Amino acid sequence: MPLDRIKETYRRHTVLAARHEGQLKGRVFKDRQVVHECEGTSIDEILVTLKAFVDLSLYEAAENRQSPPDGEEYVRAFKKIQTGLTGAQCAMLKAHYRADEQTLTATELAKAAGYATHSAANLQYGMVGYNLNEELPIKLKTRANGTPIATFALATAGEQKGSELHWAWKLRPEVAYAIEKLGLHT
Repeated sequence: MPLDRIKETYRRHTVLAARHEGQLKGRVFKDRQVVHECEGTSIDEILVTLKAFVDLSLYEAAENRQSPPDGEEYVRAFKKIQTGLTGAQCAMLKAHYRADEQTLTATELAKAAGYATHSAANLQYGMVGYNLNEELPIKLKTRANGTPIATFALATAGEQKGSELHWAWKLRPEVAYAIEKLGLHT
């Protein structure tokens, strides 16, 4: 028997497809507000349409941005993701904020969070950047395969550091402002 209602979280939005008064309808919610509605011939079709709307909306928001986000925009975005941050993610943000010239390598971020390797830090710090970018979309640098590097939502590429010249991340000043304003540095 086909489902009459599916509700999912998708890219920090809620998508809902349901049979309502004999019709199949869908809605996208962001912060409990309806931002898009559609109709379709199946629940699956509606879900695909709703998710495509979210994808396009975030892409257009990043593409159409004329200037980098300011500190207050980052404050608002961090407020939305703050409760989902893990202790290790908070430790990395704090260490990055407190670092000399607010620049750290992935290995140094890993150490701050208690991870054994930089790959765990890359994953977890990247998740912070991903969630932040879902709330405050900006164009991110991409890997060779075209996938975005989410850490660029938090930082820019700094000078390479250390005797082995590790990649370094320089915290964006606007992110540092938000970290300070929200007390994430203490």
